[in-house]
Amino acid sequence: MSLRSYIFLMLLATIACLLAFLAVVYFFDPFAGGIWALLFFYLSLFLTLIGSFSVFGLFVRLIFTKEKLVLKKVIISFRQAIWFSLLIIISLHLKSLDLLAWKNIILLILAFTLLELFFMSYKTKPSLKI
Repeated sequence: MSLRSYIFLMLLATIACLLAFLAVVYFFDPFAGGIWALLFFYLSLFLTLIGSFSVFGLFVRLIFTKEKLVLKKVIISFRQAIWFSLLIIISLHLKSLDLLAWKNIILLILAFTLLELFFMSYKTKPSLKI
């Protein structure tokens, strides 16, 4: 898959997720819809944020980094989009439960930073072929 087709498909999927999110916001009542309305709300918002942050992060990486391997840029931007989207979704859920505090946000940021540092430092060992 070429970079152009990846970006096109990611933008198309992000627009579809955005339309689904807008449909959930417009058609579902969060108080009457129960757990399913909240689940669809958070899931559609999560997928929309992943697509948006992934494409944005990829464009920033293409402009500002010197590395030639595009696949690595795609993987890193997608992974960091997942972390940032999870941070936003968890923060929104904590806010809905009135548990959002600056200590919780700092702990979440620290946890996601440690996860990202682990993935950045993790290198696979080459396997020996006999």
